[in-house]
Amino acid sequence: MWNWVWSAIRLGQTFLFLSFLSNCTYRGNTVNPLDSKQVASRVYYPAQTERNTPVGAKDFDIPVTGDDTVGARYYRKDPAFRTVLYFHGNGETVPDYDDIAPMFHAVGMNLFVVDYRGYGWSTGFPTLRHLSIDPPRIAEFFLNNVEPSPLKKPLVFGRSLGSSPATDVAIRFPERFAGLVLESGFADVTPLLRLLGIDLNAEQEAEADKMFSNSIKLRGIKIPVLILHGERDMLIQVTHAQENFASLEGNPIRNSSKLKTFPGAGHNDMIARDRKGYFKAIQDFAGDRP
Repeated sequence: MWNWVWSAIRLGQTFLFLSFLSNCTYRGNTVNPLDSKQVASRVYYPAQTERNTPVGAKDFDIPVTGDDTVGARYYRKDPAFRTVLYFHGNGETVPDYDDIAPMFHAVGMNLFVVDYRGYGWSTGFPTLRHLSIDPPRIAEFFLNNVEPSPLKKPLVFGRSLGSSPATDVAIRFPERFAGLVLESGFADVTPLLRLLGIDLNAEQEAEADKMFSNSIKLRGIKIPVLILHGERDMLIQVTHAQENFASLEGNPIRNSSKLKTFPGAGHNDMIARDRKGYFKAIQDFAGDRP
């Protein structure tokens, strides 16, 4: 049953990232698109949800900037398990993972899923810049208050839109995380913009690359990376995963990193098509890392 629910939840994702790309150029507008609520309203799809906490889970309100808080849910099965800090895709909210958490538990992992501003029971309104400035604050809260197992460092995981904040956290706190997992993540933002006939000015392009382009940010990463991608992903094609993996060339962590693609899988149905292979890849990657 969860297969069709999972696919339905993520159906809108095919258009969300394209919306992000198509609204980043505002020629003659003095408002930086990274800070524009007009742009953000066309990028994000922040569904509000009630806080109906499942048995065994615990909810958090994480302070970010101003008076805003970001909602999070900790699905803790066993204190000895490794914990995964998870940044989800666009159009999703924390409760969407109520049925997914037991799958992580089955492979010996707790799950800590966070929303973005305006999503779920979070407050505020998200801008593109918030996707860059909020993750370090979220990670600090997670590391200081959630108490991951002292025997095993946590993983940081980003899916689709969440790939960029997850990469930011991995780069910012390399000594605190065992590895980075990217699912259906994008590489460079600029080539996608150009394919759609959209241009940023030079200053905006450089800033967008620095903040969002995973293939650029991954060049300086210091922890192993697992990249998961569907070979039939029509939104963010598998070449993005290959480009992200290629950015690790010459990096000492390259030999302990891995690219895993899934034949027949698209952007949103990787688990539905190969649940066993999906979780085995994550479990093998985590392995016996400290």
